[in-house]
Amino acid sequence: MIKNLNDDTLLEAFADEKGVELYRIPGVGKYSWVEPLKNAAGTWYPMGGRDHSLRQWWFPNTEESVFEAGAPVMCVFDYEDKNVITVSLSDSFKRTKISASVDDLGQRDEILLTVEIVDDGLFQQEDHEIIMRVDRRKKEYYETVSEACDWMRSFLKELIRIPEAARVPLYSSWYNFHQEPDQELLTEELREASKMGFKTVILDDGWQFEGETTKDYYKCGDWHIALDKFPDFKKFVDDVHSFGMKLMVWFPVPFAGFATEDYKRFKDKMAFDIDWMRAGVYDVRYKELRDYISGTYEHFVDTYGFDGLKLDFVDAWGTITDLAPKNDEMDHERLFDAVRTLLDEIYEKMTARDPDFLFEFRQVYVGAEIVNHCNMLRVADCAADSVTNRIGIGTLRIVDGATAIHSDMLLWGKQETPVNCMRQMLNIMFSVPQISVLLTKVPAEQKQAVKRFVDYWSANRDVLLDGKFRAPDPGANYSLMSSEKDGKKITVLYSISEVALTADTEDVWNNTSKNYIVATGKPGKVYTVFDWSGKKILGGTVRGNAQKIEVPAGGLAVFANA
Repeated sequence: MIKNLNDDTLLEAFADEKGVELYRIPGVGKYSWVEPLKNAAGTWYPMGGRDHSLRQWWFPNTEESVFEAGAPVMCVFDYEDKNVITVSLSDSFKRTKISASVDDLGQRDEILLTVEIVDDGLFQQEDHEIIMRVDRRKKEYYETVSEACDWMRSFLKELIRIPEAARVPLYSSWYNFHQEPDQELLTEELREASKMGFKTVILDDGWQFEGETTKDYYKCGDWHIALDKFPDFKKFVDDVHSFGMKLMVWFPVPFAGFATEDYKRFKDKMAFDIDWMRAGVYDVRYKELRDYISGTYEHFVDTYGFDGLKLDFVDAWGTITDLAPKNDEMDHERLFDAVRTLLDEIYEKMTARDPDFLFEFRQVYVGAEIVNHCNMLRVADCAADSVTNRIGIGTLRIVDGATAIHSDMLLWGKQETPVNCMRQMLNIMFSVPQISVLLTKVPAEQKQAVKRFVDYWSANRDVLLDGKFRAPDPGANYSLMSSEKDGKKITVLYSISEVALTADTEDVWNNTSKNYIVATGKPGKVYTVFDWSGKKILGGTVRGNAQKIEVPAGGLAVFANA
């Protein structure tokens, strides 16, 4: 039985089918129950990152979810990466908390599960109940979580479509230019990137203010082309399109910097200030501000022909601690009703111009409700941290697999070896690749590695993005990842060298610390091994049930039926 801790009433399942129970949660409150402490190895939840621990009751693992961050799902998995219990909620808009912990008080040996529906004054508590889904089926943990997230999406009215341009390699100006883009240099970069297979570009921060970089958002908000950086912005846009690329442009949706006329104009209509960012955050309960924001985007799209928007910092609204009461100029009482309305208005206005208009969001706003306002979802910033990039990709693929999942932008130094460049790229194999490296400035071998990866990824995109995705061993930050479709399987080994050959055709990339892999399964497959550059270095036939094959770091072994 599940107990309401506010009044000790009990909840009973209204549906129970093959190990999946459904409960009606009537509203704000805290609900708790226990499960046997048996074969529980760890936890998985969207905001968990590298933490897959199972903590004690005084410091539980908790997924706090709300419209602007997280997703309401929590899984306890066993030592074979199978599901012990997965708990999820139908509403990814309201603020909720799902917790799992070891209850060791009073000689108890149980797992304590708690679900809390919170009313924090920012979210409309509508007159509909929330459904809780409890899944105890012994399946792979990533399958039960993905199924739970698909179930969450079933409560949405309509799912947005994913354009083709959301699923192609993307070049970003962020890490290589930061707030100092340069039209001439960036144009040459994009000319080179287009030859290497990149089809979309994001022009990030800095295009909109002249002068020195601020490293924050002090000058962000007046929205003028920085003529010292882009003396002929229309030509820049036309050049990008002439390269066969789509152009997306960055806007930080909530911000008006302290130095801007925009901030002075709307100072009394800011929800709050973020001093360390030196910017105010719009209170979009005012329709005037929503119209101003979306109207700004309309102006730039109509004037210059942008193909998409990178809508950044939507999660900043969630850092608010106090909110002024509604006044007569506002058309919403609660802030996040207004944020949702703003995102709806932006989406409708842009897609009315182009049904394939592109929208990029990033972690941490990953719940089903908010993600249904974008068609590209990127891993949060983790420059040159390939493991964090891989973990973010695994998380987003499991939770938001209906969306085009993008890596954070790749970055490395000019002195890096091409093998290590390839190894960083192998960590993002199962996402749409983004890169932020100065391709016109790096050594030729680094460019060769990028071209090798992009060519391979593009040729195998449907398998990588649309196949059956596996991400076992979360406690080791995913020791391997694989995807399989139509008889072909692609695997990247990260921390284990053994791979089971199960498909007709298999590509196995070695991204481990070893210079070999161990192929298991039915003998008789023929194999060819390539180094990081695509050069063939050996071939043979699998003779035993567990054969060691020399594959260098960053290299590929291709297996096929004889």
